[in-house]
Amino acid sequence: MYPNPNPLKLKLSNDQTITGIYIQTNNSACIEIAASCGYDYVIIDMEHGSFGIDSTFDLIRDAEAAGICPIVRVPNHDESMIRKVVEGGAMGVYVPDVRTPEQAKTLIAATKYQKNGNDGTKGACPTSRAVRGRGAEWEKFIDWSNANVMVAILVESMEGLKNLSGILSVPGIDTIVLGRFDIAHELGLFGDRYGVRLNQIFEEFKTQAQAASVPFVSRLKSRSDAEMSAEFNALISQGARIFTMGSDRELIAKSFKNALKPTINNSK
Repeated sequence: MYPNPNPLKLKLSNDQTITGIYIQTNNSACIEIAASCGYDYVIIDMEHGSFGIDSTFDLIRDAEAAGICPIVRVPNHDESMIRKVVEGGAMGVYVPDVRTPEQAKTLIAATKYQKNGNDGTKGACPTSRAVRGRGAEWEKFIDWSNANVMVAILVESMEGLKNLSGILSVPGIDTIVLGRFDIAHELGLFGDRYGVRLNQIFEEFKTQAQAASVPFVSRLKSRSDAEMSAEFNALISQGARIFTMGSDRELIAKSFKNALKPTINNSK
């Protein structure tokens, strides 16, 4: 962290891949495990996770201690919440359900300190954890923060897809995410986020993101190791560099089920 560059931005600038996982449980052990397994980042999920702002700050500290990059998925468009998690040490924010370019511009501005005529609206506080907790000098810190805090925009509605080209034109978007599950729900395809329709939408989404030179986030849907490897290599060849591998809840549940399979099979 400070004064070092954001490791995610550094890897992407060197055309390397990065992998992350959502943390939805208030559990530092999951963060430590993700770090030890080689993930690059954790997304501390305030929107769907079972914790609030106080625990979010603790989870950020846990990520720092484990040597993995902490990103926070804020629960809504509350600008004060975005400012607060940045002050808490988040190296980036995931902002849900962005539908218009105007929303994207406002939300990005909330992560930036005003300097040199930019549109930053981030409040200035030299005693916030991100500053004092890192022993930073104020002016050097705001330059570092403006350059290193990432912004991921989630497009999770048909309205957002309609306005995608305008959203992608907003400066300051570090990556963009397609909310497959929410869009499938809106279309009445409940849970079918990898069906034909959503795959078509993702292809269109990916094409627009690439044309705008905005990195897009991919998620592997295959089950077997061989299929996943093939899917990963195919996405890499198509320009993907950012991968989210699911959530701690999801992966723990899968592991629990797999461990139980021999017992279930033998009891039949």
